[in-house]
Amino acid sequence: MKQASTRVVVRLFVLFAVHVSYFALSAQAQDLFMRRSNSLGHWTAYMTNNGALFTQSDIFSLTVTPGGALWQNGGSVSDTVIYGAGLWIGGLRRRNGVLMPHTEYSYNPNDGHSIFVPGSIIYDGGPIDSSQQARDKYRLYRSTDLVGPAWPLRIVNGQPAYIDSVPLRTTAGPPSTLGDEDLFTIYKDSDPTAIYDTLVDPFSLEVRSRISFWDHGLLKDVAIVQNEIIYTGEDTVFNPVVAMVVDGDINYPGDDRTKGVQNEGIQATVFFTDQSSTDPLLGAMVLEAQHGPNRPNAGVTSLRYWNILDDPITDSDRYAFLTEVHHDTALSGVGDARMILSSLSHVPLVHGDTVFFNYAFFVRPTTGPALSPADSGAMLNEARTIYSHFLAGNLYQLPVHEGPQANSNIVVYPNPASNRLFIQNPGDRVEIFNVLGQRIADEIIKNGEGEINVASLPAGLYFVRSLNQCVPLNIIH
Repeated sequence: MKQASTRVVVRLFVLFAVHVSYFALSAQAQDLFMRRSNSLGHWTAYMTNNGALFTQSDIFSLTVTPGGALWQNGGSVSDTVIYGAGLWIGGLRRRNGVLMPHTEYSYNPNDGHSIFVPGSIIYDGGPIDSSQQARDKYRLYRSTDLVGPAWPLRIVNGQPAYIDSVPLRTTAGPPSTLGDEDLFTIYKDSDPTAIYDTLVDPFSLEVRSRISFWDHGLLKDVAIVQNEIIYTGEDTVFNPVVAMVVDGDINYPGDDRTKGVQNEGIQATVFFTDQSSTDPLLGAMVLEAQHGPNRPNAGVTSLRYWNILDDPITDSDRYAFLTEVHHDTALSGVGDARMILSSLSHVPLVHGDTVFFNYAFFVRPTTGPALSPADSGAMLNEARTIYSHFLAGNLYQLPVHEGPQANSNIVVYPNPASNRLFIQNPGDRVEIFNVLGQRIADEIIKNGEGEINVASLPAGLYFVRSLNQCVPLNIIH
């Protein structure tokens, strides 16, 4: 208890010091620390231009907002899914003849702090440039913005490319977007003048991050995060590791639990939940682990979750956290949970190398006691569906495109179902789709109520559609 109290006091002192330091910045420099949200889908999720994602409140913001991500179940019932996320990057560098561990992070789950700052190493060098030109280049962009500087990612020679010159963006090629709406920012670790940055020996990294959101079907509940990490330092970095770290708070943060799934060392998924039978489930998964030109996909080498009191503090502890082979897959205890999915490569980083690291979040309503076998299976099926469609480059084919809502809502029960499925208030036709968007049942319904035998369908997640309405269905056996 004393240790926890001490950490709280230290955390409050750090936040106070940072807020005071923030106000010491010029108005232009303050404007560089921005936090923007998407406007599509079933949730509102945030991104900051120092690399922290979805945070409840960035420490540089002047006001505290009610949540990091507000998820809406079908547009009618609001459930709070608050979480912070970001990158941890580590490696070994030779100092005084000895390989020393070093780590950097865009999000510290203990206090929300990021050691990164907005801007580009490649184009601007070390310090923050608070000129209007730099603010136009390196502000946080939303692809659907209709005013202001043009979207900086364009398709050049068939590939997405960042265009540094604002005037040239509109003529460089069409906008490069993955979702219906993307957020994009550039941040770096090489600002020696940053008053909030205690890093005295940076790697010299530039990170380009994009989050994609959708406004249709299953993708309304999905966010894809893509990271491009460019190394400009002169040291050779041995055993480089890249990880996503998440602090997932479902409603009240103190009663959260997690469950991990490791698939053949390549893909890993973690589910966040709490003890409620009604609050939603949050899934976090790696889509493509650390990889790049002449760098094979290293896969997920460590999956671990822990309680707030076990946060690693020192560089060596953090590097050990990232690199130790650790596969937590059982349901965790109850507490303020956070997790890491890390990818360790044995290919060293040298000047000019670029690595990529992509992951996804998805949210869905629970159907019973939190992380019941039916819920866990449905989450895993959804994770596999997102994963396969992302790698195939056909995310837009995920089912089901939602249409206008009818006046009467269809009702399906029981849900989960195992043998018979009853339907109320449908039209004269009911269809069932699997997670690949394939229609596997088509029934004619009379008198406003029907019954479908689902005993022959494999267990998993399905969708019942009638009158342009779509209802998720879990089948268990």
